[in-house]
Amino acid sequence: MKFKWTAEKSLFLTFALTAAMLLMTVCGLFAVPAVSRWYSALSGRGPAGTVLGICLYLSLLDGIAALCILLKLLANIAKQKMFVEENARCLRLVSWCCFFLAAIWLFLGWFRFIARCVGIIAAFAGLVVRVMLNLLETAIAMREEQDYTI
Repeated sequence: MKFKWTAEKSLFLTFALTAAMLLMTVCGLFAVPAVSRWYSALSGRGPAGTVLGICLYLSLLDGIAALCILLKLLANIAKQKMFVEENARCLRLVSWCCFFLAAIWLFLGWFRFIARCVGIIAAFAGLVVRVMLNLLETAIAMREEQDYTI
């Protein structure tokens, strides 16, 4: 029997992975105090636990927001609503979530160098999402123009 990968299976996998990531992110909220204490003890370079804890909480809340928005976007795709303004809004919000995450980790970069790397990666992700947003907005405009063409 030959396994055939379809668009529906891909969408289901993406939805399942996004939902699993959302569940892990919510669970991560409960681990922040322990992770902050562990990292402060491990680094041995002064008390960074409070600042790290605040940054982790903000990051996780931002991640939860972004994942919920992605689930909404995936639900629209499942309903065959691809080139609609609502999807553009979803991508715009996800890009702002990425840039907010980048700001959090670039701020933490004042205390720990490795945090700058996370901030740069988040900013890059936000940039990629913005490019996809611009692509979608162009496709929406072209579709609207085509709808009005006789």
